[in-house]
Amino acid sequence: MVTVLILAGGKSDRMGQDKALMDGGVAHLRALALDAEVERIITLCGDDNRIPLFEGEVWPDPPQCTSLREVLEWAFGKIEGAIQLIPCDAFQLQRSGLEFLLDCDGGVPFDEHGKRQPLLAHCPGKWTPILSGRDVSSLFSNLQDLDAGKLTRQMKNFNTPVD
Repeated sequence: MVTVLILAGGKSDRMGQDKALMDGGVAHLRALALDAEVERIITLCGDDNRIPLFEGEVWPDPPQCTSLREVLEWAFGKIEGAIQLIPCDAFQLQRSGLEFLLDCDGGVPFDEHGKRQPLLAHCPGKWTPILSGRDVSSLFSNLQDLDAGKLTRQMKNFNTPVD
């Protein structure tokens, strides 16, 4: 079984608004996962006060976690089986791109500019994150690179209104 983790921790300062609610946001990503017959979808929502913004299984960040890396480490320890990450700003992700990720043996896709996108990582069930690094990317440094071919344009996240 694959668990989809939708990352929706809060308002983006660079974007100027809550990305989890833009362009269909989490609701759109959750619908994609349901359409792809994913059995378990968890939205990591940040603060407790964000829980009502989302449907389904929603987890607030534990108080001891002060960074996304720490939240991911905590979540990985609570979930059995494969995990598919999806950031709430994966506005171009469609069912074909999600199915590509779900069907792979694990890895981190490239976006259309050749940049590795760790927040779209597919983490196989027996995978162990690299805990010795300091940033989010290092958690996934032992996962292979994924070239999604024609679907590469879907493997992007957005950080500024210009994106």
